[in-house]
Amino acid sequence: MTKDVERVLRHYTLKDEAGRLWSTARGELTRRRTWDIFERFLPGSGQVADIGGGPGTHASHLAGLGYDVVLVDPVPKHIEQASAVAAGFPCHLGDARSLPLPDASFDAVLLMGPLYHLADAADRQSALREAFRVLRPGGRLLAEVISRYAWIIDATTRGLLGDRGIWDTFELNLRTGQSNTPDRPDEVFWAYFHRIEEVGPEVERAGFVHERLLAVEGFAGPLGNLEELLREPEQLMRVIRLTESEPAMLGISAHLMAVAAKPVIDVGA
Repeated sequence: MTKDVERVLRHYTLKDEAGRLWSTARGELTRRRTWDIFERFLPGSGQVADIGGGPGTHASHLAGLGYDVVLVDPVPKHIEQASAVAAGFPCHLGDARSLPLPDASFDAVLLMGPLYHLADAADRQSALREAFRVLRPGGRLLAEVISRYAWIIDATTRGLLGDRGIWDTFELNLRTGQSNTPDRPDEVFWAYFHRIEEVGPEVERAGFVHERLLAVEGFAGPLGNLEELLREPEQLMRVIRLTESEPAMLGISAHLMAVAAKPVIDVGA
């Protein structure tokens, strides 16, 4: 078991991932925007591999829309939770870098966690190449990353600027992209924070055609009146779409979604 997997297991043993996208306004925004992106950029039907699918929030949603879904996650607790809510889709314990799935068997692959939980660039490439392998030619990849500035913005909105060591953490985030150093307690969230300009080239190195980078929460994530705005979610979704791909606005979003495709002719062949 690698260090990244050990950290993921410790983190999600302590955290309620099943409730994260339902229990807060920010969680609701992330979930609604993610599903909005799914609706517009996934194929209208077909087989979807949800890699790092956690307790099955997205997989259950897509299965309910008629997709044939397979979920893979490295956390046994998540597999138990996903299996309990699974609407007829299989759930497998597995690693994004070595998928228990056949070649060219999916119309779409979701990577909603591996590209930030895998702190090493070589490991992220392994996950992307596995996604490429299991996709059919012409298949669609939706891959989520965390913005380099996510913790700086989040800590500021939460009033943490006076906390001990916070400025050292910010400096580390900006300089290396790492969320924390290896000598920090393992229960601290471990992730890689991407710069905007890194995402496309990283996806393309694995053989994909990178089509666009979208803000998930966008400028709405830090807003103090977010709960009020979510009373009319369709209006909020509509206004976020106006700036979802504007380069000058992307860095403010906590999460970013890369949209890419596997070429019909394998350029790596």
